[in-house]
Amino acid sequence: MFRWRRGFRRLADELAEARVEQAELRRRLEAFEMIAAAAGVSRPAAREAPVPPALLAAAGERRSGDVSVRLDVGGREVFAVVGGPGDAREWWSAIRNLVGTGDEAPP
Repeated sequence: MFRWRRGFRRLADELAEARVEQAELRRRLEAFEMIAAAAGVSRPAAREAPVPPALLAAAGERRSGDVSVRLDVGGREVFAVVGGPGDAREWWSAIRNLVGTGDEAPP
């Protein structure tokens, strides 16, 4: 039981540290963007993120019902339920927009 708690605590500490580091990186990025904007340089348009293989597979399957697909969207684990005929690229764009990452530039 104590091993589990120590392991859990270590993971929680690492997650907290990663969040602090991510906030610092975002702050630096904003500073660089402000400097670039002041110099008259615009940010390049975001290219579309590639469609995950799991979503492509779900779009290509012939099935009678819906299927759930686990996706990593902007660092978040998301489960999408897809079904029927459709374009995986449109699904991916819609999923990213719903999660709130549709307008972000890829890393």
